[in-house]
Amino acid sequence: MIQSVKRTFDILEYIAANGNTVRLNDIAQALGLQKTTVHNFLASLKESGYVEQDELTPRYRITSKIRHLDFSDIPYHQLRSDLKPMMEKLTAESGETSFMAIQMGSYFRYEWKCEPNRSLRISLELGKEYEMKHTAIGKVFMAYSPHLSNSVYKGGNENEIRLQENEMQGILDRGYAMDLEEYEKELNCIAVPYFYKDRIISVIGLSGPAHRFDKKKMEVMAELVKRLI
Repeated sequence: MIQSVKRTFDILEYIAANGNTVRLNDIAQALGLQKTTVHNFLASLKESGYVEQDELTPRYRITSKIRHLDFSDIPYHQLRSDLKPMMEKLTAESGETSFMAIQMGSYFRYEWKCEPNRSLRISLELGKEYEMKHTAIGKVFMAYSPHLSNSVYKGGNENEIRLQENEMQGILDRGYAMDLEEYEKELNCIAVPYFYKDRIISVIGLSGPAHRFDKKKMEVMAELVKRLI
């Protein structure tokens, strides 16, 4: 066992189990560690944003950032049933294929789709893993994860990186991403983040043939998705 990892979690567990407002001396005494050792661990946790120091007393507490490490209560099994009525409405309103996708590390996967009743429609393969780059879905996930974005665009020149950063910020500002025939010729797509307890857990969007699902229609439908979710 790596001692530094164990000590980090021992300290966090002690703080959480003892009122979440504790003194450095109490942690050191309870865990049998030197005060300087505990101070160094707390300083690193504080710099990372997982621990903060009380403004009035020399005590430490765990911040809300720790919640972002816990995915155990996210109702993935409920997403299809919860989102089905909304996606059916989106498909009815747009005449295009609506979908729900989830992130899997540096890939994403379509979990559910609703197809329109028309002769010309696109085909989305459920269960298959897709790369993030050049997709509206991937752009949304990357906009909310700088680590993922940096990994996908690793090796780009300074101009490419600047353009990528501007695009990610634009997605955060307007609340959705667009793919105008970037991933596949003659196919357009919009994607909107779906949040659960302040974290992105999936993406909701629409895809359609570029000649029919043009930029103006995409913008209108993106705003509708945002209102519905």
